[in-house]
Amino acid sequence: MDLKRLEYFLSVAEHGSFSRAASVIGVAQPALGRQVQRLEESCGAKLFYRHGRGVSLTPEGVTYAARVRPLLLELAGASDGLGNSERPLAGVVTIGMTPTVMSLIGLPLIRWMRELAPGVRLNFLAGYSGYVHEWLVDGRLDIAILHDARRSQHIAVDFLATARLFLVSTPALARASGMSEDASTPMAVQALASLPLALPSRSHGLRRTIEAAAAKAKTALNVTYELDALMLMKAVALDGIAHTVLAMPAVAAEVQAGRLIARPLVAPDLETRLMVATSLNRPLTQAARAVLAELKPVLIAETLASPIDMHVSVG
Repeated sequence: MDLKRLEYFLSVAEHGSFSRAASVIGVAQPALGRQVQRLEESCGAKLFYRHGRGVSLTPEGVTYAARVRPLLLELAGASDGLGNSERPLAGVVTIGMTPTVMSLIGLPLIRWMRELAPGVRLNFLAGYSGYVHEWLVDGRLDIAILHDARRSQHIAVDFLATARLFLVSTPALARASGMSEDASTPMAVQALASLPLALPSRSHGLRRTIEAAAAKAKTALNVTYELDALMLMKAVALDGIAHTVLAMPAVAAEVQAGRLIARPLVAPDLETRLMVATSLNRPLTQAARAVLAELKPVLIAETLASPIDMHVSVG
């Protein structure tokens, strides 16, 4: 069996489109179509349904992908450790994460890896969880940190940490909303219904987590502004235009300076699970594995070193 043909098949399955897969792989679409057609002929079964939006795996295609994917990953790692074990780690590792996580561990991770493996260069992409997930599936990332992500046919996930979520307001807006300025006073999720909120759109993990908690509390959110940019969300909160909901690392400096108040959300307790994700179709290099192994130690070190309680529980 032609290994390249199998890789082409998995890429089409991942992207759900011959044209998109061809663009990512860097081959002509007709050539890609011919290779997949030959694979179907050798299998004696149709592997894809063709439809107006692209392609989907047939039941036979789903079974075949499940069998082929782990074999290719195992083959890709077959040469690991065969070279000179004394050779220093080197290579580029691209990591995607939310701005909140980036603000907490981005620079520390760079420092950490410079000491551990100076030949490894880190590239970072920051965005809300929905965007980071797309980048990972599209093959732009080696490692991603996502909110409440689940394993799929495209990605593998591992628990990293749980971060408590807070209602974030200026002292003036808190007073105007009839709230105590005592940050230790919790806020019931149900009370969010009466407050103007600035939140990311529903395509992102943080918003889905908040919406799920609101549904559990049988309340509707008053989302006045949908903002898919952390800096703008913070700016709106700092200007007293609306409240927002964030993890403590995103607003630690402003809370410590007294410019914002962050009170824990309860009933139900509101927290987000941070998950480390990798692509099932993109084998990890030794450099990427080294970075992956250091994420939890770096996060623990930064949480313990913070001047305020970051409310991050590392698994």
